[in-house]
Amino acid sequence: MADFQNTFSWSHSRHLMFNRCRRKYFLNYYGSWGGWNRDAPPEVREAYIQKKLTTIPMWIGSLVHDAAETALKGLQRGRPVRLDHLLDMISDRARSELEASQRGLWRQNPSRVTAFQEHYYKVERPPEAWNKATAQIRSQVRHLYDNPVYLRLTQVPDKLQEVEGLEKIDVGGIPVWVKLDALVADGRGGLVIIDWKTGTSHDNAAIATQMGVYGLYCADRYQVSPEKLIAMHVNLRTGKQLRHPIDDDGLERTKQHVASSSNQMLNMLRDQDSNQATAEDFAMLAAGSAFCSRCRFRGTCQRG
Repeated sequence: MADFQNTFSWSHSRHLMFNRCRRKYFLNYYGSWGGWNRDAPPEVREAYIQKKLTTIPMWIGSLVHDAAETALKGLQRGRPVRLDHLLDMISDRARSELEASQRGLWRQNPSRVTAFQEHYYKVERPPEAWNKATAQIRSQVRHLYDNPVYLRLTQVPDKLQEVEGLEKIDVGGIPVWVKLDALVADGRGGLVIIDWKTGTSHDNAAIATQMGVYGLYCADRYQVSPEKLIAMHVNLRTGKQLRHPIDDDGLERTKQHVASSSNQMLNMLRDQDSNQATAEDFAMLAAGSAFCSRCRFRGTCQRG
């Protein structure tokens, strides 16, 4: 089978990483490329393992999103998933993933086995921390089933257009990846974009930018005018929700944002045509940065 080609594309998460730390961006998208092969150079293999490391908040978010996906796809199929069944399923998965990470099974198969930074870097966490995380996962799944947005979806499952679909669109010649938690027809020719949030704090401006990208996708793929789009994020930790306006001016700003962000990334490359980058062109943060102490690549950067 031919090797995968590392081609350039843009996403909201890629933009955030690029702005947070250039070296982390390089390691995530270039320095770890090909590390899934067991015969990859040791430093590439290790960078790839580090790329796959997760944190407790990221893990909570991942499992809650997967639970929401299971619930919504059950509605789509006409076979709703009972809350108690979903709680048992997600709890069993949490225990299994935690045990696999503790045993270091990710060393052999980092793309398929959950690996916590704590276990890779041998950071001790008391059992209460893991119990609290599992309890939070269960709590947010319960909040999903109690949330007015979800309850409305149980009444109109036929209106669900997309659930966690990874899609690509072209924005000014740049491939852009989007993944909507849920996309719902409003019954009046419009669409409602739903994004689940699970963390303790969120930057509403960053979320608005993310929603703008989703708006571009919906306008392009479904040929829906901006005034017929509604975007909202729903925090399953707090139960609160917030709408984000989408209009022609906002979509134009989003296009300009994608173009500007992409240009900055591409201008860092040694060869744009072949998407080739070199580590020394991507500066590390200053020594002592608090961000480095939490970064999954701190081993490669020798910052932890």
